[in-house]
Amino acid sequence: MFAAAKPQKFAAISGATSGDNTVIAAVTARKIRVLALYLVPLAAVTVRFETAAGGTALSGVMSLAEKSVFVLPFNEAGWFETAAGALLNMELGGAVQVSGGIVYQEVL
Repeated sequence: MFAAAKPQKFAAISGATSGDNTVIAAVTARKIRVLALYLVPLAAVTVRFETAAGGTALSGVMSLAEKSVFVLPFNEAGWFETAAGALLNMELGGAVQVSGGIVYQEVL
């Protein structure tokens, strides 16, 4: 079944701590499936998404330039998803403000 059949949720992204930054809190027995997102860093920084803080990598390390815009366009099947019951983490390579937005679903 495609992800678009389930309710979509929206949230702001805001992180500035070197290392772990929670994007979406864990939901008991549910996975967080990322359908779309955008990020804008205040300065150059590396970003990686993980299932849980310090957890398994969901993306590779991405180098973002100062005030660039990184976009994952809408993908009804999802770009990646956390393990069940785990939060979605954004790991930053430095103490740089990274802001944006996310479209996601909570799935079994």
